[in-house]
Amino acid sequence: MQALILGWPAVAVAMLAALAVLLAARRWAWLGGLAAGVGVLAGWWWVFGSLPASPRQLPERLPLLALAVLAWTALGLGWRAPGSAMAVAGALGAGWWMAGAPRTLPDLVQAAPVLGAVALYVLLALRGAGWVPVLAAATLLVGLVLAGLPGPGPLLGAVLLVASLMARFAPAGGALAALPFAAALAALAAVPVLARGAPADWVAAAVPLLVVWGLALRR
Repeated sequence: MQALILGWPAVAVAMLAALAVLLAARRWAWLGGLAAGVGVLAGWWWVFGSLPASPRQLPERLPLLALAVLAWTALGLGWRAPGSAMAVAGALGAGWWMAGAPRTLPDLVQAAPVLGAVALYVLLALRGAGWVPVLAAATLLVGLVLAGLPGPGPLLGAVLLVASLMARFAPAGGALAALPFAAALAALAAVPVLARGAPADWVAAAVPLLVVWGLALRR
């Protein structure tokens, strides 16, 4: 909890970065779909101080993932590519990265369960709209704090929460606009499960998705 409190600069950086995108979106509306992704990337980059080229630990995979998904989303929104297809490809890419970026067929087969689980999580999280992403990020943050896994998880969760809150004020977008948040939520939820896999880690990862679908089904 102390690290979460002392990490307020990262949260502030995420908020300011997302705010800058929102202001730019008043002229170029499609940029609004990047607000959450830019906020997450800026905050996570601040936490780690760099973008590790060869991540050795699970949390170190997150900034590069945020950058890649943000670039993919910007490409799709800027060129008005088919949003659903781009979102599915982005989800598979996120799963591949969090599974350790396997490059050979045997490694790919071995990593398939993680790749598929993360990709499915991303696709299911795309259903979130309105205040749903904010609530999902908030529940993940609480879960990470209660799970107590050592590391920057709670601070990364706080960054995600603030970025999702700022993105609430962006123009409504489709599946592709939701991809940066969904990928960040899935990747961060996967870290404690892959690192430790305690029951508390599984609960922390599952509850945000239940929030997304529980509220989506009530509509």
